[in-house]
Amino acid sequence: MIETCKDSVESQGLVCSVVLKCYSKHGLVFDGLEIFRRIVDFKIYPISIHSCNALLDGLQQKNEIKLAWCFCGSIVRCGVSVDMFTWSLIARLLCKEGKIVNAVKMLNSGFSSAVIYDLVIQSYCQMGNYANAMDYLNEMYCKNFTPGFRIYSLVLDEACKYDNVGVVEMIISDMVAKELLPSIPFSDYNLVIQKFCEFGRSYAAEMLFENALKEKSGVHNDSYGCMLRVLCKEGRVKEARRVYGMIKEKGISLSRSSYCAFADAICKEEPSEEVDKLLKDVIARGFVPHGSELSKLIAYHCKQGRWKEAENLLNLILEKRMLPDSCSCSSLVEYYCANGHVNMAVALNDRIRKLGGTLGVKTYNLLLIGLFKERKTGEAIQVFDYMRSLNVRSSTSFTIMIIGLCHEREMRKAMKIHDEMLNARLKPDKATYKRLISKFS
Repeated sequence: MIETCKDSVESQGLVCSVVLKCYSKHGLVFDGLEIFRRIVDFKIYPISIHSCNALLDGLQQKNEIKLAWCFCGSIVRCGVSVDMFTWSLIARLLCKEGKIVNAVKMLNSGFSSAVIYDLVIQSYCQMGNYANAMDYLNEMYCKNFTPGFRIYSLVLDEACKYDNVGVVEMIISDMVAKELLPSIPFSDYNLVIQKFCEFGRSYAAEMLFENALKEKSGVHNDSYGCMLRVLCKEGRVKEARRVYGMIKEKGISLSRSSYCAFADAICKEEPSEEVDKLLKDVIARGFVPHGSELSKLIAYHCKQGRWKEAENLLNLILEKRMLPDSCSCSSLVEYYCANGHVNMAVALNDRIRKLGGTLGVKTYNLLLIGLFKERKTGEAIQVFDYMRSLNVRSSTSFTIMIIGLCHEREMRKAMKIHDEMLNARLKPDKATYKRLISKFS
């Protein structure tokens, strides 16, 4: 793409900026670094700082800290003029490395911004150093930065997480004084709980949620849903289970997004009877987790030999006319075939086929072998016809069919499939082919 724009420096720069941003947006940071290297090699100047920032941000999001610092050095060496967003990304890198003192030096060197203050305050809170956090929160006012709900709620959330009652009371008092929260006692907890959930402050939301339950102030269904979603998003699945228990007990109906968030979070947990029970309950309500997460759980059950658990989950999903990935289905079909449950393998294959799903060619081959062993020639032919329609066949598939049909004295059908095999250029090795031909004699 760079080479196609050789006639215009402006076009080159525009194209490179778009490509860098595109790679960064989609998390393809290593490809982005390769593009940047080519930009430098081709001497395409000036390089857009916006595209560089996008790549630098992508690197820090991927926790590629060392690469991010190397990239920073490359930006400077290439003479790219950094902006305030670049400095905020550098501050984020410093905080991620635990070098908060260096980030503070940036604030004292004229590179101050609300974002960098937020990062420093958050870092001190995460360390449990609330004295420093409050000092820099107050310093923001001196620098004409007005901290809002986002940064105050962050401090409150961290204080709730570590159960620092003194800081919690102080921050809530400040937030009420600055009209970031309604006056205490809250006449309606629901709006406050939902706002904390919206900002991802799960510990602060949980504190108010518990207070509302104790005071019996009337927690709305939406607040239960918000709590369930934020706890799942923050990886606090144990707490999410407890809230889900309350929801079931009270007979509360939630939004689809709340149920799906909970189902996805459950799928990521260590498999257990309790996890399966919860998952079945959510699926029975008509809410199926994302295919990739559910497939991982079914695959895990298969790998651990928990075939009944895998079967029960798969049946629940298929009943909802949903399909997990082919690997999970293939594992179960192969298990049935290996243990002589050919009828069950056929039944599962039929259900998958009706939903437009497919299995791996290896699985189909095992199913064909099982059917011929049971002398179910007609069903074997049906399976092979479906494989043909999907173009999912191998040399082994043809070999199984030819040997099976010859064994059943279906010579004409065997010869027809032999000719099809040759036309498809799937002839086996010489030794196998010689053995195959001998079946016709």
